[in-house]
Amino acid sequence: MRALLLTFLIAAAASAQPADHVVPLDEALGLARARSAEVLRAAAETEAAVASLDAVRAQRLPSVSAYGGGGQRYGLALDQTTGSVTQATVEAVDLGLSGELVLFDGFERRSRARAAEAALQAARLGGERAAQAAAAETVRGYLAVAQARAAHEVATAEAEAQRLLAAEVAAQVAAGARPASETAEQAERVAAAETSVVIAGRDLALARARVARLLGLAPTRTYRFPAPDVAAPLTLGPTDALVARALRDRPDVRAADLATAAAHAAAHAARAGRLPRVALTAAVGTGFTSAAAAAFGGQIADNRAGALGLRVSVPLLDRGTARAETRQAQARAAALDATADDARQAAALEVQASRLRLDALAEVLPLAAARVAAAETALAAERARYDAGASTLQAVSLLRARLTAAQTDQAVLDVTVRFERRLLALALGVTP
Repeated sequence: MRALLLTFLIAAAASAQPADHVVPLDEALGLARARSAEVLRAAAETEAAVASLDAVRAQRLPSVSAYGGGGQRYGLALDQTTGSVTQATVEAVDLGLSGELVLFDGFERRSRARAAEAALQAARLGGERAAQAAAAETVRGYLAVAQARAAHEVATAEAEAQRLLAAEVAAQVAAGARPASETAEQAERVAAAETSVVIAGRDLALARARVARLLGLAPTRTYRFPAPDVAAPLTLGPTDALVARALRDRPDVRAADLATAAAHAAAHAARAGRLPRVALTAAVGTGFTSAAAAAFGGQIADNRAGALGLRVSVPLLDRGTARAETRQAQARAAALDATADDARQAAALEVQASRLRLDALAEVLPLAAARVAAAETALAAERARYDAGASTLQAVSLLRARLTAAQTDQAVLDVTVRFERRLLALALGVTP
């Protein structure tokens, strides 16, 4: 009954522990796209670019404004009835509407519209690349968790193996087959192996915490971030073809080119300030003055007037404003040209580096497996010699350390190759 009660209490305590929340990689990628600060900032910039484009397009419409004013004039006035000059206060009111339609502005509005459209497309592409960058950061976080988990699993298995070996050494020492000093030696190795487990567990917890912070998850819960079972499907070709694909498809490269186009269009708009402008103007209005004998309503009805005109303005002296704005726009365009070139170089380098890592993994994985197999064979042979009394515990422990290092490297490489294809896809501009 006691044993049954103890089993029940242990099961109840285990069930009371909060279960880890599993976050698959695909779910994490969706969270990254929705919560990343860079993605949110890019969305805000896109909204601002839409507003700027709407404002530029609205400039093609005529402008209409209403005006009204009034005042009092003090001093001498001519009385038209008697023909004498009198001291009087005259009140006046003016009301009306005025409008203007620009017919020609040196193509400034068209250039600004082209610049705003290019800037909007660049902002949208920047949002796409921000989502891809957030996804890449998430994949790297999952890779770090998977690598830490693999190292922790190997360290745990090694600690268990060291504890089993310690039991065997203790039994042989008790039987008089081994010197008593080997018990202390093996105890030190067990402690070292258990320390490695603690350190590996700490690294795993930190890697999980970083991913939780990246995804904006609640810090009070415990999460597991499993690695994908298989690598992402991706057709690989020559490196030159991959680089050409990245330069064609990556949103940041296209956004940099569009930003350059917007800057050149803004330079054209600045140069338009030197050209003549033609505008059609119209106005209607009425007024009232207390100097006239008619009533307010009558004057408002009788004093109606309108005007229609064509105004041509030619800039003669603008204190060098148009020239300075043109130079500034041209300098910004030149700077963005350099930025676009740098974006293309960075994209090409990222693709080349990712492809080199994949090629190196393809070559190293068989070598890692061969290394583990050789270490296992060497350890088994040395262990047989140790059991036969022809070897020492130190020699066995040395070979076991080599096997542990080989197993750790192989486990890390196995999980790395699952993520590297995803990182290459992101480097090519593929949205996950």
